Amino acid sequence: MRSAALVIAACLFATPISAQQQIACVSDMAAADKAARTAGEELAFEGETTGGDVNLRFYLGQHTWSVFFLRSDGMWCTAPSMVGKIKRDKAA
Repeated sequence: MRSAALVIAACLFATPISAQQQIACVSDMAAADKAARTAGEELAFEGETTGGDVNLRFYLGQHTWSVFFLRSDGMWCTAPSMVGKIKRDKAA
């Protein structure tokens, strides 16, 4: 789990400026939870980067996932690069 948070945090900071303009933010954690529930997802786990400087919330649905991160101004944000479809091994 820890490595997943690091990968996502790295993606955040490596995202080109044009993609950063597509970031969607909500005012607080409750609003992030509500947005995820609206998408059919529930909170799976919370984490923070190893340095403790970025808080993350990971949401899972039956077919989708999303990640919100806490900005220094208190806004919870996500971006197109932080949502996706769950791929399952067909043999599982």
